[in-house]
Amino acid sequence: MSQVSKHKLSPKVFEKIFSLFPQFLGRLASHGQSNIAIDALFSTTEKTMIAKRLATAFMLVKGYSYAEISKKLCISFGTIGKISEVTKNSDSHFASELAAIAKEQAFGEFLDTIGYKLSIALPPKGRNWSEWRRRIEEDRRKSEQPF
Repeated sequence: MSQVSKHKLSPKVFEKIFSLFPQFLGRLASHGQSNIAIDALFSTTEKTMIAKRLATAFMLVKGYSYAEISKKLCISFGTIGKISEVTKNSDSHFASELAAIAKEQAFGEFLDTIGYKLSIALPPKGRNWSEWRRRIEEDRRKSEQPF
């Protein structure tokens, strides 16, 4: 687990570093370089923790149950509850961005499903139907999203 120094920062310093951090990440993101900063600044544990929290918020917006989230992300119900509360009480822009991503994914999944159903309607002429169907199912399983 990450450790924070027991020495308290002055309110001015605290405010300054917390205004600099999102500004820095935003600037790198606008240049498509956010991964560089994340890899340079965070340990694997910190990246995992942040990614799990974001995934939890995203899954809550998508309507997953606490049990499903806990099982998929290996986190406690308490952590899920904390993220749920933070998400509900956060700036509305945060929640709306999560919802927008969920809608984009839902639309993409819908299109993928339609494409899948169209592709399984009939095999190409001269193909072995059972072999062709087995390959389609394997491709579908490989392309499934983790959540």
